[in-house]
Amino acid sequence: MRVLPRPSTKPSKARRAGRVPPPVASAPTLPMLGGALALPKLSQIGLMLAIAVGLGMGALLLRLYRLAAQSLWLDEGSTWALIQSSWATLFADLFSPAAAYPLYHLLLKAWVALAGDSEWALRLPSAVAGAVAVGLLFGVASQFARMHQRDSRATFAFSLAVAVLMSTAPFAIWYAQEAKVYSMLLVASILLLWATLRAVQHPTRRAWLMLLGIALLSICLHRLAILLGLASAVVWLWLAPAAQTWRVRLLGGAAVLATSVGLVLLMARGLGSDIAATGAYIPATPTLALKLTLLRFSLDRGPNEFPLWWIVPFLGLGTAGLYLLLKAALQPRPQSHAARVLLCFLCVPAGLFLAQLGATRLFEARYLLLIYPVWLLLLVYPLLHPARVVRGLSGAVLASVVLVHGLALTQAQYGIFSGDPVKEQYREAIAEVATRMHPDDLIVLHPAYIRPLYDYYMARHTADRPPEPVTFAAFKHGQREFTMRDWYAARREAFAGYYRSFLIIAPAHARTVDQPLLETDEYGLVGIYYQYSWEQRKWPCGIWRTHGVHVFCQDSPEAYETGALHPPGTPYAAQFGEDILLKEVMFKATLPQGAGVYQAGGNIPLTLFWDVVRQPQHEYITFLHLCQQCDLPPPAGSDGPPLEGYLPTTIWLPGKPVHDEQAIPLPADLPLGEYHLYLGMYPSGEPDEAARLPIQSTHPVDRNRLWLGTVQIVAR
Repeated sequence: MRVLPRPSTKPSKARRAGRVPPPVASAPTLPMLGGALALPKLSQIGLMLAIAVGLGMGALLLRLYRLAAQSLWLDEGSTWALIQSSWATLFADLFSPAAAYPLYHLLLKAWVALAGDSEWALRLPSAVAGAVAVGLLFGVASQFARMHQRDSRATFAFSLAVAVLMSTAPFAIWYAQEAKVYSMLLVASILLLWATLRAVQHPTRRAWLMLLGIALLSICLHRLAILLGLASAVVWLWLAPAAQTWRVRLLGGAAVLATSVGLVLLMARGLGSDIAATGAYIPATPTLALKLTLLRFSLDRGPNEFPLWWIVPFLGLGTAGLYLLLKAALQPRPQSHAARVLLCFLCVPAGLFLAQLGATRLFEARYLLLIYPVWLLLLVYPLLHPARVVRGLSGAVLASVVLVHGLALTQAQYGIFSGDPVKEQYREAIAEVATRMHPDDLIVLHPAYIRPLYDYYMARHTADRPPEPVTFAAFKHGQREFTMRDWYAARREAFAGYYRSFLIIAPAHARTVDQPLLETDEYGLVGIYYQYSWEQRKWPCGIWRTHGVHVFCQDSPEAYETGALHPPGTPYAAQFGEDILLKEVMFKATLPQGAGVYQAGGNIPLTLFWDVVRQPQHEYITFLHLCQQCDLPPPAGSDGPPLEGYLPTTIWLPGKPVHDEQAIPLPADLPLGEYHLYLGMYPSGEPDEAARLPIQSTHPVDRNRLWLGTVQIVAR
């Protein structure tokens, strides 16, 4: 009888060397009551898919919470402006190296055509992408753990932990509530990681071609995705069976090296160093960039913006995870392939980006969002350790990380769920201008690139056509020769002939192009001109400081630069009390029909011309009432001191007339028809009808309110 040789259980030499991918682990069973519930393979896949969808839905609820509570900020305004371009322009951008993320703009333009361009609609694709990223990362983590040949319980715990971390991470939630590409880029980076793991596990031509296709789409989504493409190329050279010859490795390595060097040079040239030097971005060295990235990835905070103990669990888990990952990647066994893939996806993009910092010093943590999924996997990596004590301790520390996430999300002044403004408040700042503006006002925007926010919010705050804003393009990144004399000449040309102006300024951004003369100054040349209006022989008429955006109003006794007197209004002789005289009233036109016809949702702009018999001893408040049934509370009006309180009546002098620009904001749902307009005054702090100043005039007076005339309200 012939005896067959006993099959050897010893792994082959090739497998021990790590060149042959590990065998595919069986589909995980579901941990149940200390054992395992065996399910058919399709049922287990469906169950894992259901869990991933559930995690994604939970993450979506978090990302939809207060989605439109914060104003669009500068970068989101740029996004809105770019999608106003034609379809042809956006399609052409797909092939333009100067376009950073053209596919995102195409997708967003298509979405806006269906859903509109409200703040909520602009941010919704990012919120959905952020939720999808959570479900995808759950699946990738399961695949990663199975390649480690961990049991189903460890696989499930590992996958669930990383998904929960991403669901609650302030860094991920921030970009999921922003109308920018980065939440979609997070999805692309996870897909690239999945495709690379799959190609290593099943090294077929089809798998590598699928990886190549995802990489090309990712590069269309954001050009920096090429960094992950290079990481996948390094993985192919290191682990793919087809690359296990010296010729392939030599040629492939040379190609990857040349591409990497060229990419670093392109990043250095494209990003430049002058912007960072002026403060638009953080001028960071590679070491500082790593520190700042750690803080952003962990807490979405900068230095000194959080209690120090918050960062401790991240440092502990990150250090342990990196040590264990390096240890696993260096072991010559097939199960180490997953660790090697993760190491490539961490080191290659980060290393190339940090290399360009040597030239540019231009850093933003969002540029390294490509490696954020790897960071999260690194934090939970100790859960795959075979020792129960290590897994238990890691689980406790991970629970504290989730707790810190909650504290960071609700932290006063910084947390996106705190209720405080944490994004630049263009919406609120521009609303202050929209409800006060006249059609002949000068609006100055500084710096020039906040123009998209002006266009976006003006259209939402008023039905009237806003004035065409003025910007000073000479203030630009990298300029060094624009002097005070140049500013004086540019201002004279832009301001000549106006009587009132508003400055909308984003100080942090303005400093990058208009640097303060002294370190203690808050503003450069433009801001200083408005900050010290009295010194310019102008009247300040309002200062509104919102988070990241300031508004200044400045009135000129005579026309800017020319010195021309204000054109006269309609004579309207009336005396309020014993001291104050109303000389003239001027209604201004906002529609082609002329003054006296205004549209619901717009303003009624008018100028009141005052003088005094003697210097008043009290501060007085003016009020305007718009009414049809004038014995009832008015449906629209205004109430406040002249010139927003910056020129109180106690400093008015005889023979020194004051012109006070007023505006009545009209509700969008104001019933159409004819309305009466009344004017009155009362002492500051005494708004009761009995305290109103008595009026002497030949015009009708009702309850110490002077009738100014009738206006017609029409549909917008």
